[in-house]
Formats: sequence, C-alpha cells, structure tokens
Amino acid sequence: MTPIWIFPAYPLLVVGPHAGVLASKVSNHRALDILIGGFTIQGIGFMVTLMIYAAFIYRLMTQKLPKESLRPGMFISVGPSGFTISAIVNMAETLPKVISPDFMGNGELCGMVSMIIGNWVGVWLWGLALWFFIVSVGAHWSCVAHGRMTFAMTWYSFVFPNTALVTATFAVAKALNNQAIRIFGCVLTCLLLLIWMFVFFMMIRAVVTKQILWPQKQEDRDEGGWKTTQEQGQSRVEKKMIRLGGTPSPKSWDLEAGSPDSDSAAHVPPHTPATMDEQDHAHIPLPAGAAAE
Repeated sequence: MTPIWIFPAYPLLVVGPHAGVLASKVSNHRALDILIGGFTIQGIGFMVTLMIYAAFIYRLMTQKLPKESLRPGMFISVGPSGFTISAIVNMAETLPKVISPDFMGNGELCGMVSMIIGNWVGVWLWGLALWFFIVSVGAHWSCVAHGRMTFAMTWYSFVFPNTALVTATFAVAKALNNQAIRIFGCVLTCLLLLIWMFVFFMMIRAVVTKQILWPQKQEDRDEGGWKTTQEQGQSRVEKKMIRLGGTPSPKSWDLEAGSPDSDSAAHVPPHTPATMDEQDHAHIPLPAGAAAE
C-alpha cells in the first residue's frame, strides 16, 4: 500500500485552487457560487485522502518501507495538503470581495472571519505537508546512500506532488505577509526545477540504455502485446539439443501469451501415452484376479 491510492481523489483536490482563481475573474453573484462549489468539492477530496493517510501511516508503522522502485510514490502524500492549502487560502482571500452585505446576516463580518480562519487552517495544513515531505525524503536516504535506486517512471513523483508544496508555501507567505516563508518558497522552486531536469535527463538515459520502453523491462514486462518466440519458450536442454544438431520434443507455443497451448504435448496428463508407438508398448495394469489367471 502506497499513497498512490490517493490518485482517484486528485481530480477533486485541484478543483479548489482553480475555483479561487476563477472566482476573482467573474461577477460577484457567480463568484460566490464558484467558491461554495469549490470549497465543497475540495472538502470531499481532502477527507477521502485523510482516510488513505490513515492506512498509509499504519502500513509504515507495521511493515517495511515500500521497495525502491515504488518508494518515490511516497511524495504523493504531500500533494493533498498542498493543494488544499492553496485552495483554502485563495478562496478565503476572494470571499470578502464577492459576498453581499446581508450574507449570513452580516456579509462583511462573515468575509473577514472566513478569511482569518482560512489563513490559519492553511498554516496548520502547511505543517502537515512539510511533515510528509520530510518523511518521504528520509525514506530515500538508504536507497541513495547505498546506490540501490534505478530509474523508473515513478521518479516523476519527485516533481509534481512537490509543486503543491511550493504553491502552498507561497500562499501561506502571502496570507501572513512573511518574507522568510516567501524566500523559503523561492528556494523550493529552484530545487524543484533542478530535480525536474535531473529526472528528465535520467529518463532519456534510461531509454538509451534500454531500461524503459523496451520489451520485458519494468512496466513493459507483461504488457504491450510482445510476442514470445518458440526459442524463448524452450528450456535450456532443448536449446542445447538444437545446437548439437538434435531435434527437441515438439511443443506448441501460444505466440501471444508465451505459454503452451492446451492441445500441446506438454499438457498431456501423466502416465498417458502421447504417441501411437507409445500406446502400442504402454503397460496397462490388470485387475488382481486377471493377473492371477
């Protein structure tokens, strides 16, 4: 179990940030509808990820870390908190500008209270996103230190979930008007760009060295409709007989599945003669009475 299970909720998690930006570009009565819808959908997505968070943390406590090829997926746990921070802070900032004066009795007071609560909730979730980021970085220390990491497409999890942390950092810096957090966000942005270029270079290198996008390699190991030849289906003894000029036993292979056909001799039940000559010389056991006679 890895945070990749969060993927079904990701479409819901990006609705809130878009709603915060879109609401500031339309008229007030439409903007309020957008903010309410965005906040509702963002809440659904984040509450679903909270349940997956619980299962993920329980797995970390009771079992080993994911294997090296899947371990980059741990960074996906950073995304839900990061996107929710951007959504809440941006929508809370836009709300006082679009609500009517009589909204919930006192529109001005409601807008100010909502903005204050949204900012502090954003700071609270920002700490959660940083915690998952630190845990994910620490989980890769043993892999990097011992050189056990080979490229896989999961390496892109180093990049895209952390963009949510970067945008969340800038949102918190804007909400608190804090220059130190803003500088921290700039540092994260530079590191993210460097990591993205490194991952892209390693992907090109993996293609050239045939580590990915090649038959029987990583995600293409059992996919893509690669056909298995008869030579690939032969055993070591049969290949040796062919090299020595002999004839291996006939075996029909399914070229699509790479396994023997149901009608081939390899599927003949034990103690059943496979050829007519063997049937003539086969030993057929007789009943005890018949053998005595």
